[in-house]
Amino acid sequence: MAEQSETENGDGAGVWGSAYPPSINAGIPKLGELPAGWSRLRMKDLLDVIERPVKLVDSKSYQLVTAKRSRGGIVSRGTLRGDEIKVKQQFEVRSGDFILSNRQIAHGGCGIVPPELDGAVVSGEYTVLHPKPMLDLRFLHYLSHSAYFQQICFHSGVGVHVEKLVFRLHDWLNWQIDIPPLREQQRIAEMLADFDSAIEATDALSKAKQDRKRALIDATFPQLPQSRGYRKVRFKRLGEFVRGVTYNPNGDLCAEGTGVGICGATQIQDGRLLSDGKLVWVNPQVVADKQRLQSGDFAIATSNGSKALVGKAAEIKAVDRPLAVGGFSALLRPKGDTERQLARHLFQSSRYKRFLHIQLSGSSIGNLYTSALEEAEFDVPLAKLEPSLCLLDELGEEIELLTDKSNTLRQQQRGLMQKLLSGDPKHRCLTKEEVAV
Repeated sequence: MAEQSETENGDGAGVWGSAYPPSINAGIPKLGELPAGWSRLRMKDLLDVIERPVKLVDSKSYQLVTAKRSRGGIVSRGTLRGDEIKVKQQFEVRSGDFILSNRQIAHGGCGIVPPELDGAVVSGEYTVLHPKPMLDLRFLHYLSHSAYFQQICFHSGVGVHVEKLVFRLHDWLNWQIDIPPLREQQRIAEMLADFDSAIEATDALSKAKQDRKRALIDATFPQLPQSRGYRKVRFKRLGEFVRGVTYNPNGDLCAEGTGVGICGATQIQDGRLLSDGKLVWVNPQVVADKQRLQSGDFAIATSNGSKALVGKAAEIKAVDRPLAVGGFSALLRPKGDTERQLARHLFQSSRYKRFLHIQLSGSSIGNLYTSALEEAEFDVPLAKLEPSLCLLDELGEEIELLTDKSNTLRQQQRGLMQKLLSGDPKHRCLTKEEVAV
């Protein structure tokens, strides 16, 4: 049974503050007591190394594949003719093969070849494996997500830089791992696959609603200026813009959890302000009353080294402690509910993205001035505006619920996966009905 190491947070990712990227689990691999009925075997007892050399023909086209990090699967990376492929030593992969990217395996670059990529080719930088009869292919897929599996992949690499580790296949094949009997493997894989199906269905429904919402937003707030049936509205008509807090890091800081917490521009993500992360706490005297976050405000990133982050906006749903945004951000405080509705959807419109593109073009530094935001002009329909805004709000609430549901399912699956794959006796006798999603 794999014990959780101190550098692992339970879902296979490194803990906050780790020197490694989240795709790596650098914990020390340890096996605990062998679960009853399970077998402790070496990886080479479970997997065969397969080599199917391909002699490239210059005029023939070949499908190439790559292994995504964090066990993101095996995907196409295009088709090339034989004379366009620089590395001439290529090997065929078939549906059901389990392949490792020797350069990316420490980052979780592995997965099962799907049917649509059957017959593709890979270079010698990949290891092609096939499960032996005592190992179920779907179980192997989930096993690759376990903390222990990720740790032995990392510790089978050598080198001084995490991006340049040399994978030692011989070392990896000699690591031991605990697996249950074949029928138990199939039962576990079926349970976890039910979660995948539920997550996939939830994400598909969420995407459909997002597409509908995006189309309705762009129909309500057209990207190009309009002359009939619309009125011009400037952002400053919707409310007051408030600059973020600037402070002296040598004299204005205070103990964590005291004073006013300052949220950085990078904490504005996916329309939300992530105020649960690490904050900078400053003396309340350096924060004006109007700079404190209020429910219904919008936090806007106004400066960042990455232009892609500049202009991102997050609506503040609730404030449970003294908070403000830093000097690289600003606030929009709408006058009322109608103005808040308009701002909510304008920030998501293609027209707003076009405005940002114009403002940020020609500069290597991403800065969005408050004065430019105040004067930003948009076309708003004269008729049927209220029904459109209400429908957009409904779609937004539905999407948020679906997103929360999907995140909850993923969290539940990760927790169950680690326990089932380690042989936790509390979960070994669960039925599909008991973990129904």
